[in-house]
Amino acid sequence: MTEPDPEPLCSVEGPTVDLLVVSDLHLRATGARYPVGDLPVETHDIVLSLGDVIDENREHAKSVSAGEAYEERGRAFLERLDERGVPVLAVPGNHDPVGCTRRLNEGLANVHSLHGGTRNVAVGGDWSLTVAGWGCEQFDFTPALLSPDYPDIPVGDDAQTPDAVASALLRAAGQYLAGDLSGTSLADRLGTEATNPSFETALARLDARFETLVELVGGADSPTVVASHVSPFDVPFDIRGQHSRDGDYHFGSVALRVALAATGVDACLSGHTHQRGLTAIPTTGGHSYAHNPGDAGVSSVSISRDGSLRAEQIDVAWR
Repeated sequence: MTEPDPEPLCSVEGPTVDLLVVSDLHLRATGARYPVGDLPVETHDIVLSLGDVIDENREHAKSVSAGEAYEERGRAFLERLDERGVPVLAVPGNHDPVGCTRRLNEGLANVHSLHGGTRNVAVGGDWSLTVAGWGCEQFDFTPALLSPDYPDIPVGDDAQTPDAVASALLRAAGQYLAGDLSGTSLADRLGTEATNPSFETALARLDARFETLVELVGGADSPTVVASHVSPFDVPFDIRGQHSRDGDYHFGSVALRVALAATGVDACLSGHTHQRGLTAIPTTGGHSYAHNPGDAGVSSVSISRDGSLRAEQIDVAWR
């Protein structure tokens, strides 16, 4: 596991750590400014931004000047949060990947990028909460295994629905990552060839992401939350929208979903899909909560010492 910072991000009295979770604001370069003053920052211990604060960045926009205009809006948002005095952890999204997120919060005392590392919150001197960040390094995030690419995977006696395909794909990937299936056997299970270049690429991506995530959170001896821009695979809120060519297929991260199950992490907070939801994922130790605040979503999330989670939606009048 990645070593946590020697000094905690902050100390709270408990009995819970209260997170103000914000996701997928997609701030535009012009138009209405986000009402930061309406956020109940001071009633929470940490603000957790799950990425896509802005809709474009200077590497991806149609011009550098256009991208800089977006980044100026994102910077202003984080500056106003910084002024509130509560620690902010910012996970990079695909619209504001690692380099962009670092630019947005550079020099801000209370705003910290969180990607590929952990931060600890000390609670009452008795326990601590570990927050692990897994964000995006580039604009496009392609899941390691796209379920629409394997529509004919055997699903037993079930109808060949997107949900059944996702469940079968998840089982096969889990068996592969546990060492119970070889890459060749996995390819055969998915109805493809092990030498298929797209499958080879997907498998390498799956291996690398799973290894990274297990190293990031495996072996934690305190309640642990994964803050991810991308949702885990095969949950109620990782389904393509009605305008997508992929219909109702699941498209979250298989590596993240299997890593959560394998490590027994207490919770995963994610964005990206613009779909609000709360569910429980079976793990080796019981279950892991998974929550997505939704499109321009804001949630109040409380984590207890036993890893239990409570999430409540916060409505902010905007747009």
